[in-house]
Amino acid sequence: MAVLATVVAVHALRYYATLDNVWFGIDPGIKAVILHVPLQALIHMLIAPAALMLGPFQFYPQLRARHPTLHRWSGRVYVLACVISGAGALATSPFASGGWVAGLGFGILAVLWIGTTVAAWISAVWAAFEWHRLLMRFSYALTFAAVVLRLQIPIGYALGYSSYSSMSPVLAFTSWIPNILIVALYSALESRRRLRLFNEAPEAKT
Repeated sequence: MAVLATVVAVHALRYYATLDNVWFGIDPGIKAVILHVPLQALIHMLIAPAALMLGPFQFYPQLRARHPTLHRWSGRVYVLACVISGAGALATSPFASGGWVAGLGFGILAVLWIGTTVAAWISAVWAAFEWHRLLMRFSYALTFAAVVLRLQIPIGYALGYSSYSSMSPVLAFTSWIPNILIVALYSALESRRRLRLFNEAPEAKT
C-alpha cells in the first residue's frame, strides 16, 4: 500500500509543472479543468500527494509507540492536507471533465473525505482512540481512491473507453466505494475476533 501510494504521489508531482505552463503527461480533459478553475483544481492536485504519502505511516504501531510526537505531528499534517485538498476537490467537482455524474461522485468523495478526517482528528483530541483508529481507516481508504482510480484507468481503456473523461463517471464511484466496503468488512471482522477472544479469556468465565 505504501509503495503504491508513494508511486502515485510522486507521479502527481507533474502537476507542479503546470505552474510554468508545461502540460507533459496531463490528460486533455484534466488540463481543461485546470485552465477553467486553476485555483481549486491545483489546491487539490498539489496538496493531496502529501496526504497520500503520509497516511500509511499513521498505521504503524511501532511508530506510535516509539515516536508518539512524530505520530501526532505527521497526523496533523495529514489532516491538514486532507482538509485543504478535499476542499479543493469539492470546489472542483462541479467542473469535472466527465460531466455532472462524475462531479457528483467526486463531490461525495470529497465530503466524506473531509468529514471522516476531521472526525478522526476530533476523536484523537478527545482521547477516543478506538474511534480515532476506525475513522482514520475510512479516511485513508478515501485518500487511497487516488491510487485505485489510476489502477482502474487501464481497465477502462481495455473495456473500450476512449479517454479518461469518458470513463470518469464510473471511476468517480468505483475508485472509493470498494475501499469503504473493504474497510468496513475488515473492521467488523476485527471487532468480532476481539469479542470472541474476550469471551474466551479465563477472566471472562469467572
